Amino acid sequence: MSWVSDTQASLQGLLNVTADSLAEYCGLTGNQQENSVFLERQLGLLQRNPSQSVINSFYLASVSEFCAKYLPTLVDAYNAQDAAFSVPMRMLNVVAYLPYFTRFLLTTAKTSIYPTSLVEMCQFLSTLLALEGPNPISEEDKQALLPKLREWDRKYQRQQITRCLKQLEGDPETTLIADGLKQHCERSLNQCGFDGCGKSGTSKLLQCSRCKTAVYCDRDHQKKSWPFHKATCFPAAF
Repeated sequence: MSWVSDTQASLQGLLNVTADSLAEYCGLTGNQQENSVFLERQLGLLQRNPSQSVINSFYLASVSEFCAKYLPTLVDAYNAQDAAFSVPMRMLNVVAYLPYFTRFLLTTAKTSIYPTSLVEMCQFLSTLLALEGPNPISEEDKQALLPKLREWDRKYQRQQITRCLKQLEGDPETTLIADGLKQHCERSLNQCGFDGCGKSGTSKLLQCSRCKTAVYCDRDHQKKSWPFHKATCFPAAF
């Protein structure tokens, strides 16, 4: 009977997706071991609602709260891994486009985080190259990486690898696309978040004191935006 109860409790816990449960399956809380299978199932559950608007709001709220509470710990866990692919890397790929991640890279709490594995690695590295540029990579590392990327590009023909290769090679078109991605990722940090406003100029904008990932040109626009912003607004741990 206890086995049945334990199984039911485990199943119920798996179906209840929260920021804390995502952190648990990433191995970030207590003595809990990471569980890639359960993490993938919870990420899948976040995207299975029939309504696209429900998907967006619930998904964004869950991963935003996760970022606000656990992003520094996730990065530390990633840096402690020696494996070519890891659960922390998988989760970093999930959150790499959120304003919490962009802000983390811009704060003094940021860490040097460059990965070392194929498609997931190239996707992640491509995002970092777009947000930070190629300068953090030494010329020696770049010259060592380029032949490998060319080999993987020929062998696997995956767009993530191709894009990463072209970024490191300085391809003008890919650089332009990367600049567009950077502007998109940083928009909420330097452009008024009120729908239809878009005023920029970070020195004059009011930053959300809670999450620090949204700015507004005045109190009125901040107040009017709150019903939409509150779903992804959480106190940041960095």
